[in-house]
Amino acid sequence: MIFPGRMTPGPEAAKLAEVNRRASIRFTPLLVASLALAGCASPPEEMGSVVECPPQIPQQDPRLPLAEKEITDLKAQVSRLKKEALAQTKQSQELQLQLAERHSRILQLQLALDQAVQEVVRAKARLRSRNSKAETVANLAELKLELKNAEEKARNSRQQALVHRAEQYLHMSEAALEENNYEGSSYLMTQARHTLARVESPKSDKLNPESAFPVPVTMKTRKLCNVREAPNLKSKVLLQLSPGTEVSAIDREGLWVKVKTSEGKTGWAHFSLLKVSY
Repeated sequence: MIFPGRMTPGPEAAKLAEVNRRASIRFTPLLVASLALAGCASPPEEMGSVVECPPQIPQQDPRLPLAEKEITDLKAQVSRLKKEALAQTKQSQELQLQLAERHSRILQLQLALDQAVQEVVRAKARLRSRNSKAETVANLAELKLELKNAEEKARNSRQQALVHRAEQYLHMSEAALEENNYEGSSYLMTQARHTLARVESPKSDKLNPESAFPVPVTMKTRKLCNVREAPNLKSKVLLQLSPGTEVSAIDREGLWVKVKTSEGKTGWAHFSLLKVSY
């Protein structure tokens, strides 16, 4: 039955409708997938949303453990060197004090020798001299030449001290000669020659440290120095000495030195605050 005004589609129209239907069927899954992807995508910046990135885990520098180990080793080495330096300082102070003690004993022996020499000279002066003045004067001239040669050969402080000692004997001999004490003058010249003979001989005396100074040794303060009642840091401070003050060392206990001031005051000072003044 055919209604007026309505057209029946032709074969071409039916084919076109079938093509459109199939195309829409293929397009629909693609459209759904596109919409799904669009929903997962980040919103546009103009919407004010902020994209949060996953936290970054910092990677440790592989050189850091090695550097930390080197720092630890260096700290241990510095600590060890400080201990060694402290031990060497104490050892140096002990050796300086032993040297001062030896110097004191030498002074003591020298004083005893001077007294013995004076006694011998006085004893010989009482005897009738057998030597003539001319012979004594000739021997004195020879001694002066020997002394001059020894002065040229003296290199170290020990040799120079021996030459100085021989020179003292020479002056004493000249004084005895002026008093016509020819025997005493000859004896003193003999002592001078024995002393000069030691200038070229090797040093043979041995160190034998003691706890006391037989003869006071002159020392000076390095800095402001506390003089204490006893040889320890807990004892009472008796007085303070300014830097450069001269004192006499009369005894010691370890690295503590018993000093005596020019006013006669005594007390104990640590040797690190003192220096020997020969």
